[in-house]
Formats: sequence, structure tokens, C-alpha cells
Amino acid sequence: MTKPITKITIVGGGTAGWLSALYLITFLDYKAGPDKPKCNITLIESSDIPTVGVGEATIQNVRETFKSLDLDETEWMTRCNATFKIAIKFVNWLGKNDVFWHPFNELPEVNGLDLSHYVVDKKLKNPDFDLQSYHKEVPICLAQKSPKLGTEDDYKGKLDYGYHLDAGLLATYLKEKSISRGVNHIVDKVQDVNLTEQGFIKSLKTENHGDIEGELFIDCSGFRGLLINQALGEPFVSYGDSLLCDRAVAIALPTDDEKDGINPYTTATTLNAGWSWHTPLYGRSGNGYVYSSQFLEPEQAETEFRNFLGEKASNVPARHLKMRIGKNRNAWVKNCVSIGLSSGFIEPLESTGIYLIEMGIQTLISCFPDQTFNPVFRNQYNRRITKFYEEIRDFIVLHYCLSQREDTPFWKANKNHSAIPESLQEKLEYFQVMSPSLDGFETHLLFEDYSYFCILSGKEYLPKNSLPILKYLDVKEADKTLENIRTDAQKIQSILPKHYDYLKELHQGKLENFRLLFGQNSRKPSTLVTK
Repeated sequence: MTKPITKITIVGGGTAGWLSALYLITFLDYKAGPDKPKCNITLIESSDIPTVGVGEATIQNVRETFKSLDLDETEWMTRCNATFKIAIKFVNWLGKNDVFWHPFNELPEVNGLDLSHYVVDKKLKNPDFDLQSYHKEVPICLAQKSPKLGTEDDYKGKLDYGYHLDAGLLATYLKEKSISRGVNHIVDKVQDVNLTEQGFIKSLKTENHGDIEGELFIDCSGFRGLLINQALGEPFVSYGDSLLCDRAVAIALPTDDEKDGINPYTTATTLNAGWSWHTPLYGRSGNGYVYSSQFLEPEQAETEFRNFLGEKASNVPARHLKMRIGKNRNAWVKNCVSIGLSSGFIEPLESTGIYLIEMGIQTLISCFPDQTFNPVFRNQYNRRITKFYEEIRDFIVLHYCLSQREDTPFWKANKNHSAIPESLQEKLEYFQVMSPSLDGFETHLLFEDYSYFCILSGKEYLPKNSLPILKYLDVKEADKTLENIRTDAQKIQSILPKHYDYLKELHQGKLENFRLLFGQNSRKPSTLVTK
């Protein structure tokens, strides 16, 4: 009879460490039956090593994760100055003061074909056709509306949504929840790692608590990779040949939400050597410039970014970050699993940072070992995590490699010199003939056809001809579907409250006002996450 894992030791706090701790304690103990094995979970973090977290955006998947952890949506949003996110707005990615959108949505089918094929056909026949008109979220975003009425259960809304949040506050909230459910918290510095003769981690030597043992170790130590890279020597695979950005400068700014409202979307605007993010939180905004150190020094990047932000940023401190772009060759080595920045990182253009933490810990649960550490579990885990990283890498490269900009050395390099992964090149050749359909490709884990079409249409990278089968089909049904999208957007927009108004009630604990307004006096606990 094999022995179950009974001691898990996590190194590092932040969002990665505490989300991992909360997930493990919830599913291995908090929600486990009384006759199940007891698993002790310890998290060690140093008080003098800062976390990397800045104002952060998520994708919609995090709702299901937080729901599964029994986190009250109103409670954690209030604690983390959170706002809703319906889409990403891309500005000037063609160098033409252009705008395109990537909402959380999918397109319906018409006559068995994705609506995108009909949209392409319309554009080819009428160059003035607005490719963004099929997004029902766009007018709702521009009207600064909330995706929720206030009458819905937790994690449900009239539209699919993610969040903008303060990552530091989120880590604190997750820490409190983890400790309340039984995670042992040690504030100390790991000085050394003790290995067995077989190369497994036996214990961690700390400054003040002696040797701390474990059976399974989770490395959440950030870019240092204290366990996975430094102690176990696992090599890091850089994506620097495909993704040139490796630095960031971040500036948080106060906002006048009552006067200006709160946008329910993230904004990504191109600059000379990269792009800037704008994430609206409640009471402030997170802003950053992701750039390439091949083309800018930190001082130059900060100067350009301050000029971009304007006078409001003149006396606000900036924070400079170095990013390790790529992934470990293997995320799981021996009895150590790396999660978060210690596992890998891809620039946050599509808000995938927290998602990769979620997938790291959820995949570990599905491949959870016993004390024999059968390599089948480890190999399956590593294959799946590699697929996540490579899929996201390809999707981010897509934003750059189709750029028509050549006005700076950085954009010239992206257009002419950066390496396009073979897996993406195959898709690009396919997309020249057909609207995005990934059915013929290897399983896609995150980005569906709609996401690809949002970026490709925004980049004006469309098939040269309409799909041949459309000549035999009646397009009136597609016209009706497009009109229904517009009508639906108008109806939803007319009933949704302003984003700021909703958040003001939420953060002041007065959401009952909305429930009374819409005739619902209480909120029922949700058991299902829906759009």
C-alpha cells in the first residue's frame, strides 16, 4: 500500500504562494471527508523579499476558481479594490491611431459555420464594414456599464467578465483565508536546501526555525526559482527570440471615479519599444510600460512613460521590474513543483498571469502523487503545463508578428526579425484561407476561435477570399444574427447600471439598494458559474 502525501511545504507568498496554499488546503482538507488522510500544509515566506504584484487584470476563468474556493465575491472584491473587466481595448497596434477589442465572448454559428466567416465575407465585399460591430460588449464598455445588475448570485452576470484587482491586497486576503483553514504560516528566510542521495528535496534550512521537512515542495519563490532552478538545477527555456519585451516600469495613479467613471476594460496602448497597460481599480489605476531592454534603458522608458501619462504622473514614484520571459524545461522535478513566476512568465498582454497560477495548482490536483512519486503523474503534469505556456506564447506573438508598424527599431524588429514559433506559423498560413477555426489543430486549452478572430481582424489579417461554401448559402440568416447582436447589446446596455455606481454600492456595502430597485430582496448562494 502506497503512502499518501501528508506534508506539503510551500516556499514564497504572494498570489502564487497563497492561492496554491488555499487551493491545496481546501481540496485536500477543508472539503475532504473525515476519513481522508490528513495533509499538513506549511508556507514559508521572507519578510524582506517583496512580491512582484502590481495592479493586475484577470480573465474570466478566475471566477470559477474563486467560486470553487468558497470565496464571497463581494467580500474579496471590496478587500482588493476590485473592478469588473469585460474586454481588452487595443490602441494603436497598427500605428494608425486604430482601436480593436478582445471581449470575453464567442460568436454563434449560422448554417453550421462560425459567424466570423460571414463577417469576413462582408468585409471583403464592403471595405467600410466595421469589423468591431459584431462585439456586443463594445458599446457596453464605451458606456461604462457594469456586467452585473446586482440581483444576480455571486460570479454571475449579464455578460461574461473577469476583474481588475490589487494583487498585493489579493495575496493578503488569500493568506487570511488559508491560515483560517489550517495552513501553517512561517515568516523566515530559506538559507539552504537539503537533498537526499536521489536528488529529492528532504528539508529546507531556515534562518530561525531550523530544518523544515516536507514530502512535496511547491516553489513559489518568484523569478529566483529558489528550489526548482537554484537547488535542483532545472534549466530555464527563454522565449526571448519570439517575445522581445523583458522589462516593465509601473506607476499607480489616483483617480476621480465619481467624475470620470470607471472603464470595465483593460487598455493596451503601443509605445515606442513596447506597450502600456491601464487597469482601472476602485480609487486608483494601475499603469505600466512593458518594453524591451534591447531598445530602451530603464531611465528612457520611465521618461517616455511619464510623458505618455502626462502631468498627473510627474511626482508619482515609479517601480522598475525585470521579467524572465519563458518557462522551466519542466515545471515539476523530483518532488518539487514550480508555480507562478518560478515556473515561467509571459508578458501580461492578455492578462494570463493569475490564470497560469490557477492552471498550475489545478493540474497538480488532477495529477496528485503519493510518496512513490510515480513519474507518470510528473510527466503528465509537465506535458500539460508546457502546452499552456506554448499556447499563450503563440497567442501573444500573434499580436506582434502581424504588426504593420515600422516607425521605431522595436517595431521593425518585431515585424522583420522576431522568430515566429512553428506552431503559430502553421496557423497563420491556415488563417490566410479560412477564418480562425482551431478544430484541425492540437487541442487548445485557453484561447478559442473567437479570441484569434478578435486579434486577426483587429490586425486586418483576413482571408484573401470568402469561404467558397458561402456562395451556396443564404447570408440573410447571418445578417439577422448580426442585427440581433446589436439589438441584444442595446437591450442589455439599457438595463445595466453604470460601472462606478455599482462598485460604489459594492464597496460601501450597499448592494441591497440595487436588489431593492430590481425587486429582489436577498441574494441566494450560487452553485453554478455561468456567463
